[in-house]
Amino acid sequence: MRLAHPTSTVTAWLLNLGVLAAFGFVVEHFWGWGRLLAPWGLIAPTTILLAIVGMLTSYALRGTRIYLAENAIPRNAWFTCLRLILINNALNLILPARAGEVSFPVLMQRWFGIDLAQAAGTLFWLRLLDLHMLATVAAACAASGFLAQVDGLSQLVWLGAAAAAASPLILYAMRAPLQRRFAARSGKLAGLIAKALAGLPNQPSALALDLTLTWAAWGVKLAALGAVLGLLANVSPLAGTLGAIGGDLSTVLPLHAPGGFGTYEAGAMALLAPASGVAELGPLLAAAVNLHLLVLTTALIAGALAWLLGGRSARAHDESNVNR
Repeated sequence: MRLAHPTSTVTAWLLNLGVLAAFGFVVEHFWGWGRLLAPWGLIAPTTILLAIVGMLTSYALRGTRIYLAENAIPRNAWFTCLRLILINNALNLILPARAGEVSFPVLMQRWFGIDLAQAAGTLFWLRLLDLHMLATVAAACAASGFLAQVDGLSQLVWLGAAAAAASPLILYAMRAPLQRRFAARSGKLAGLIAKALAGLPNQPSALALDLTLTWAAWGVKLAALGAVLGLLANVSPLAGTLGAIGGDLSTVLPLHAPGGFGTYEAGAMALLAPASGVAELGPLLAAAVNLHLLVLTTALIAGALAWLLGGRSARAHDESNVNR
């Protein structure tokens, strides 16, 4: 099964190349690439290496989250789960409007024989967990930080943090009755929704494990990226972490630009600028662009290697699924 029609793939690549060219022109016009990349010379190579290791560790934990969540996945297929995460992440970055998400259920069916609707339900659950963690931390940091002195707004943001924190628990509590209701109904749509709900955890221990792996994966990544952004922008690690959260929130939301160019920087600046208290926004924006380049380069290289190095493993799974 192909992930996309050849024509749509070519169109997506051309769109990404156009956005990339426009982005490169804007950067050169307003800053100049030499000036933009200069801050990297002030950061120790070991710090950059640790940030990359942090991102790769995060991907490994997210692969483990899938491996342990789906009982239909063979117990020797952890590396294939990691490949799936890396490829899905890379496609999400290069394709517009989160079109790359289609790869997740398609590969889950192709490599593990999991129903497309159930895999889509698992994907929805994982994205909710990601959004839950990022929104909870961002809201809590903002409410206790630069919004603490704003009457009324701080309390409202704290309520938002509490709602974000509780969202997976609420959906988990609703899962069983919703699945029974839709399973009892006739019709194709009701059946698809029932199958999608089967992708959610069905035991408290599974819920706890998903939450633990989600917070561990994002905690490692945000700590690494927050430290790097803090150094690039010459702000505190807390402000840098908030900026990193803003950038990643832009990738979790339903729509983003191809490659995340522009939307990632906007998300990072939305939290970095008020948290840092810096009046001049130019250096902060340059730091956000540099962080985006680090994230994008690491994710695309990891995704390409996962696709190329795991070809033999993927073919073995394809052959086993064909012979079922």
